[in-house]
Amino acid sequence: MPPTLPPLLPDRPRRLALLDPHPVLRLGVEVLLRQHAGVQVRVSLSSEAHLLQLLQRSPTCVDLLLIDALPMGDLGDGLALLRVLSQRWPVLPVLVLSAHCNASTVTTAMRAGARGFLSKSTPPDLLLRAIDVVARGGRFVPPELRAELNMPWTRRTPAPVLAPLSQREREVLGLVLKGVSTSEMALRSGRSASTISSQKTSAYRKLGIRGDGDLFRFRHLLECG
Repeated sequence: MPPTLPPLLPDRPRRLALLDPHPVLRLGVEVLLRQHAGVQVRVSLSSEAHLLQLLQRSPTCVDLLLIDALPMGDLGDGLALLRVLSQRWPVLPVLVLSAHCNASTVTTAMRAGARGFLSKSTPPDLLLRAIDVVARGGRFVPPELRAELNMPWTRRTPAPVLAPLSQREREVLGLVLKGVSTSEMALRSGRSASTISSQKTSAYRKLGIRGDGDLFRFRHLLECG
């Protein structure tokens, strides 16, 4: 059963729901935020199913969600959770705190409904600033990625942040996900192994990922191509 919420206070700080599968990380964030008078961790959860139950029961019980969305899986993937939250509770801001932080991942999460995104390695003062910005209705991304992201959500006509994948690059990545080797791809397609490798390398560069492990963790990045 989800934890019971404490009663609301009349002159309250910003109320935050924390969602992360790792108990130690949740505890660390709670300890940090207890030192910040303007924020109250109202509920700490390890399951997105419990978060959805909580919001269905009492959608105004929190002012902001701080979640590790990408590895979660109750709804299929973390992006599915972001989309559900955006569709059902569009006024509730979501700040993603993730171990995986690059331009592609940030862009994908923001397009799915997140209002902010930070790395789990971020300094505590930056986390506090991001919470304040997002709670006030703003958007927040890692400062080191702002130039690369070009802040497309601030423009009337957003421009794509990443170069699109070619059809052959998509085909190569699809076969990688199916476990097909480079030599077998070359045999099937009539292209050389070096051409296949070049297309794979080019696709990884466009998606901001470094290897096959990242590809399997971030299959959703294919949607950005």
